[in-house]
Amino acid sequence: MEPEKEVSLLDVIREFNRLGIRYLIIGRRAVILYGGPVLTGDNDIWIHISDRRKALSFLAEKFGLELSHPADTKRPIVTGFSGMKKYDLFFHKSAKTIENETIEFDECYRNSVLVEDPDEDIHFRVPSIDDLIRLKKIRNPNVKDAQDIEYLLKAKQLYKKT
Repeated sequence: MEPEKEVSLLDVIREFNRLGIRYLIIGRRAVILYGGPVLTGDNDIWIHISDRRKALSFLAEKFGLELSHPADTKRPIVTGFSGMKKYDLFFHKSAKTIENETIEFDECYRNSVLVEDPDEDIHFRVPSIDDLIRLKKIRNPNVKDAQDIEYLLKAKQLYKKT
């Protein structure tokens, strides 16, 4: 029996783009897409709540991801597994930072940027640097979050100069 092929983030995002699923790459993967010199073992994706069923059904049926909850779940966080790859899927309309600031998905989506990879013929939708910094403050920042925020603040200054 042949081992199951892991589903790559590139494949997931290509299909999300094709299907019109509104998503944002968040977490350390987004920091990496901004050029951050960090590593991560999972993929955090914030998906518009009205695209929940379409995204989960597609991931389970088309890609065979093993989901922590069924596609019709109302849970705000679902984890998908494909071999050693882990996808944390967030379905919140909004979130609050530790400073009690509300971050709305729709606002982040409007402010988001497309990071393109012409070699792979793909684009990724990521929050703006300011919104990504805010998202890093949803929980009490750990060492990694603090490092990410520090990098993003430097990157923000670089983007202003160009």
